[in-house]
Amino acid sequence: MPERRLLSLETVLIVVAGLAACLAAVAVTASGPDPAELGLQATARTLIAGTPIAVGLYARRFVASARFGNLLIAAGFGWFLATLSESDDAWLYSVGRVSGWLVEIVLMYLILAFPTGRLSAGVDRLLVGATALIVLVLYLPTALLVEAYPLPSQWAECSDGCPGNAFMLVDSQPAFIDGVVRPLREILLVALLTAATARIALRVRDASALTRRAVGPVLAVAVFRVAVFAASQAGRRIAPDSWVVATGAWLVALTVPLLAVAFLVGVWRWRLFMASAMQRLATRLGAHPEPEDLRAGLAGAFQDPLLDIAYWQEDGEYWADAAGHEVAPPVATAERAVTEVSDGDRRVAAILHDPVLRDEPAFAETAAAYALMTLDNHRLSVQAGALLREVRESRARIQSSADDERRRIEHDLHDGAQQRLVALRIKLELAAERDGAMGGGSARLLRELGTEVEVALDEMRSLARGIYPAPLADRGLVEALRSAALLSVLPTTVLAAGVRRYPRDIESAAYFCCLEALQNAAKHARDATAVVVDLSDDGALRFEVRDDGMGFDPLGVTGGVGITSMRDRVAAVGGEVTIHSRPGHGTRVSAMIPLEDAPP
Repeated sequence: MPERRLLSLETVLIVVAGLAACLAAVAVTASGPDPAELGLQATARTLIAGTPIAVGLYARRFVASARFGNLLIAAGFGWFLATLSESDDAWLYSVGRVSGWLVEIVLMYLILAFPTGRLSAGVDRLLVGATALIVLVLYLPTALLVEAYPLPSQWAECSDGCPGNAFMLVDSQPAFIDGVVRPLREILLVALLTAATARIALRVRDASALTRRAVGPVLAVAVFRVAVFAASQAGRRIAPDSWVVATGAWLVALTVPLLAVAFLVGVWRWRLFMASAMQRLATRLGAHPEPEDLRAGLAGAFQDPLLDIAYWQEDGEYWADAAGHEVAPPVATAERAVTEVSDGDRRVAAILHDPVLRDEPAFAETAAAYALMTLDNHRLSVQAGALLREVRESRARIQSSADDERRRIEHDLHDGAQQRLVALRIKLELAAERDGAMGGGSARLLRELGTEVEVALDEMRSLARGIYPAPLADRGLVEALRSAALLSVLPTTVLAAGVRRYPRDIESAAYFCCLEALQNAAKHARDATAVVVDLSDDGALRFEVRDDGMGFDPLGVTGGVGITSMRDRVAAVGGEVTIHSRPGHGTRVSAMIPLEDAPP
């Protein structure tokens, strides 16, 4: 809180000093040698000094324009010194006239440095330096050499009874002052003002929307001032006693408060733009923006199409774009400023943006907050995706292990237990024949045991086929389903279009899903007369099992182990199962398995 009290005291002191300067300007004007139309003159001089100070106080309330506001306040007090030209005292009058020359440097700086208070390019510094050079070389030294200052003046209303020059050090005024120096400096100053106006026009043309909004009013007043100043200087040479010259001098003086108003409009439009940009940004960015969404959102909200974001990669210690590709380290230039985003001591990102946003806390804080939120969301999304991939891979491994175990059991049954049962059946038959030949009574019993072994053998074969059918491994999905269709309780038709051989896990998932659907149709499809298995390959393996039974309401039925098994099997290879049914319209079990990574 002490800082806030200090700022408040500082503001109060500036206001008091500004009011004192305005009152002093009125008093000086009232005591001048030509008090005609005193009210109008006092009002004009008060506006010249007071308007820049008032606008500067408003601008310095905001961080982005605080530097410019302080400069404008200082310029306002400088223009107050120029109003001393209305005094009838030679010293005060001379101080006022010399101050009027010096404030041209300040005015040039303010025009080119708006709205940040900084000269953003070398050409701006060159123009301000050239203005200072002209004033210091062609204006200030003449104060020591001339008897009287040029009239009419934008800072003095007097025409005939003006005080003399209190700073003159020579006995007589050199002839080259009027013949060379004055015309040269006036031409050069007009040229510099024209160049500065052209420079502002180029900035407005090439700048972002924010700069155009702020600088546009300043450009309009600058063009007006150049035109009036040039006309006034030309009129002084052509018809120095004309009312046009005096009017031009007044208009040039009034461009000072007019420029201050243009600065005020620019700052106000800046604040309005920033508020709208915040609203647009909140609207554009959803709850979970991606890195590219953030870049596009910031660029669109602040109307800076060249805005870009580089993200710091801690693992490799390099900068990357939103796609993760390595980019050059972000470097600030005259056209691009860099705002770094940190999370505590951890470097996170760097935003390259319009330099006018460099000192705008609303932009920096909002962009940083959204960048951190986006990266957190992105990191959580990546982690969730990695976990999902691990779950899918784990499910696929479990399913593959189960299928391997199925094949092992089927192989053991076929080559182990099944072969032993066959051997046992043969041995029982041989034993029965031998016992019959020897006249024993056990032959019938042995043949009955052989029959039981034959039944057990058939059941074993059936079990082996159900565990992992040989046609699936040998001839593929379509032939395996056709073999299953021959054994189905309901008449079953298998249709296939473009279906080929696929990796073992995909064929296994599709086969057992269709087999489960066939078994469900046989058990639960009341009044069903037929089942169709339809397979196709259009870049993804699609299959559908449909019956013409009475159907059911899926919302009223809890999925059993069979449905869960179908979904788990297909999900293990990245697919999805959908069940469509309604009373009286049969049931359709459809599934899709992507084949992007499946080898041909």
